[in-house]
Amino acid sequence: MPVSLRRRPRVFAAVGVFAVLAVAAVLRFWALGRPGTLVFDELYYVRDAITQLAHGYPTTWPDDDPAMAVRFTDEPSFAVHPPLGKWIIALGVALFGDASGWGWRSAVALTGVATVGLTMRLGWRISRSVGVALFAGLFLAIDGVHVVLSRVGLLDGILTFFVVLGALFMWRDHEWVSDRSRLTRGGLPVLWARPWLIAAAAAFGCAAAVKWSGLYPLAALLLLTAARDATVRFSVACEARRRLGLTADLSAQQHANYARATGTALLQALATGLLAIPIAVAVYVANWFGWIFTSGGWGRDSGWLTGLWQYHVDMFAWHSTLSAPHPYQAHPLTWPLGLRPTAMYFEALDSGLVQSITPIPNALITWGGVAALVVLTWWVLRALRTPTTLVRYRPIAARGAYAAAFVVVCYLSGWLPWVLTFSRSAVFQFYAVVLTPFSALALALVVGVICKRRGSHEETSGRRMAVALFVATAIIFAALFFPVWSGMPIPEGFWRWHLWIPSWG
Repeated sequence: MPVSLRRRPRVFAAVGVFAVLAVAAVLRFWALGRPGTLVFDELYYVRDAITQLAHGYPTTWPDDDPAMAVRFTDEPSFAVHPPLGKWIIALGVALFGDASGWGWRSAVALTGVATVGLTMRLGWRISRSVGVALFAGLFLAIDGVHVVLSRVGLLDGILTFFVVLGALFMWRDHEWVSDRSRLTRGGLPVLWARPWLIAAAAAFGCAAAVKWSGLYPLAALLLLTAARDATVRFSVACEARRRLGLTADLSAQQHANYARATGTALLQALATGLLAIPIAVAVYVANWFGWIFTSGGWGRDSGWLTGLWQYHVDMFAWHSTLSAPHPYQAHPLTWPLGLRPTAMYFEALDSGLVQSITPIPNALITWGGVAALVVLTWWVLRALRTPTTLVRYRPIAARGAYAAAFVVVCYLSGWLPWVLTFSRSAVFQFYAVVLTPFSALALALVVGVICKRRGSHEETSGRRMAVALFVATAIIFAALFFPVWSGMPIPEGFWRWHLWIPSWG
């Protein structure tokens, strides 16, 4: 094949990636400074970021004025979330100042665009399909919840970036282990030198240093990894049995192979925990450097280790007792369908126009993603009849069950813990932004299978035409809803047109 023909798919892929990132950047950076005052919980996180940049730790403000007309004091403030997310917000403040929304939102918007890029990369690694990767990135780029949480100075968009980064590294660890299992003709030994697992632990340590909920996906993926490692070893043992044959003389050796697989699986689970957990803890603690290396922070009057422990005890007590009702509180069971979006800003202007910043979901992306997750779950349950198929390295187009399980577990790790531990009223729909990359991935994987499924020419063309219509409609929805995602001045009637469900109001 001529060199020019071999390069053509790479050129198309590069153009597609650039186009998706351009869409993501436009939706996140366009009129980013609007409005020019703090919105919703920016009142806490942005002010913490500004004072943290000045002192190394958060300090208090004399009032709650969203315009920040009165400046902060030197008195330490009790910040109830770890510092990394506020350091990232502070990067934008350091570059652009705190006189406009560009300063305190630009770094969050950049992490939002980067998350789209990481989602495309993860989609490609899972499927080895450029089309699936581009679909995943596009679906996330036009997801209303992710767009809004990338345009405000809150922590959850930053948290999502680190969760996807950790998931990508975890998938690379799966590939790394799979490569070694294919090269092993005997039992797979306990693996200690796992660079991608260490990188994933560091990424999830950063996620926890933004919000403690970043620990949920780390725990879930470590359990999935331990199960995968055990299944790999039993798969190797089964392969060895097939090579040995089924004669009675080899029965003892077969039992020895299974016993060895069980022992190494348990040791590997222990080794995985000993590798990942200390790294995650060390990275988490390191992100408190500003508080540790200064003397004026909240609770810093004792030794830093004792003080840091007590600080965390106080933070846990605050979170566990938070029960004040809120008009936009949303039960976690409603998150997947986006039934109660959090209105972050609303103002009626003198001209008869209104401004709104509300993460109303792009219905096709959000609801389609939930349907796709159900399909992926079905693939996993069907594959459990023969568990060794879960770890065979196959692209999702061939219905690689582990790929489906990986995406489903990533999604559930950001949602199910909230459902199981729901004990306070002050939880909000925008926490679900951490679910959006995996919902987009699930939808892209199912769409990829639909496009590649074999059939007659007419059937294939019909399926692809339906996919094209779906994608085009989702893009139109994004264009129509962008005004209420971005605080654009619009007629009140046009704003009310977007309230398809009463709870969206």
